[in-house]
Amino acid sequence: MAITAPLLWLDGAMVASSTAGAPLMGHAAQRGSLVFDVGSFNATSRGPALFRARDHVARFMRSARIVGLELAADEPTLVDAARRVVAESGSEQGLVRWSAFLDAREPDLVPRHHAAHVAVAAQTLQDPPRREPLRVAVFDDARKAAPDVLPPDTKAAAAYLGPMLARKRAIAKGADEVVLLDRDGDIAEAPIANAFAVVSGVLWTPPLGRVLPGITRDTVLAIARAEGIPVKEERLSLEVFAAADEAFLTATSLPIAAIGSVNGRPLRGAPGPLTSLLDERVTAARRGEDPAREGWLTLVR
Repeated sequence: MAITAPLLWLDGAMVASSTAGAPLMGHAAQRGSLVFDVGSFNATSRGPALFRARDHVARFMRSARIVGLELAADEPTLVDAARRVVAESGSEQGLVRWSAFLDAREPDLVPRHHAAHVAVAAQTLQDPPRREPLRVAVFDDARKAAPDVLPPDTKAAAAYLGPMLARKRAIAKGADEVVLLDRDGDIAEAPIANAFAVVSGVLWTPPLGRVLPGITRDTVLAIARAEGIPVKEERLSLEVFAAADEAFLTATSLPIAAIGSVNGRPLRGAPGPLTSLLDERVTAARRGEDPAREGWLTLVR
């Protein structure tokens, strides 16, 4: 569970998070047009630092452009807003969430005005990330929206309803998580995470254009290549995924979660050696313990 800090940044001012909100009958709530992005901040030897904040903000602004929201703030302003809310929170570790929603009070399908409010909030996680391997379900009819329906770059509220229902279905079947298929029946991603498999020493993940360009996904790929690990960004069938030597999910809030079984079939290693190595390297980068990844950090103070 994530707890929002008492103060958040809203359109340039620090306000009480308990009083900030979108109108119930507005476009964000009624049509799901709110866009967002979620980054992390972590304790380092020099104090808390945002991890890859500029990349998160760039993706946030790309989502806003896709949905048609007009933002008054630029990228440096939104990175600085994240620094401010984290500093005000007094926390050393947690999440930072950028959100944009329309000012329109009418729930028309296409609003007449596109100027959006922007909020930035810091959140602390009350429960530690799960470390036990995940039991994953995959359903043939649980699919990620095709790129010609919704660009996979888009982090918009409406895009998560279908995945939410698929995860509820997986939990009802005794699983912890669901992995969605793409329109061709290949592995796509989990509702809020990218999927990876390790097959004969090769790190394999579905290609961009079909999945969200996850920041943690990109982090894992960059580190893997630097470590000399072979990488394959190609279509990944369910058969290969379910029989992989190792498999894991990546997301800002995880950041790496090993998969122990797929549709009740145990994988050979959970977590396997490559999963564990990448988890260590990603954790070191987030904590400022990897000099080669210094450019990914934005110090809060």
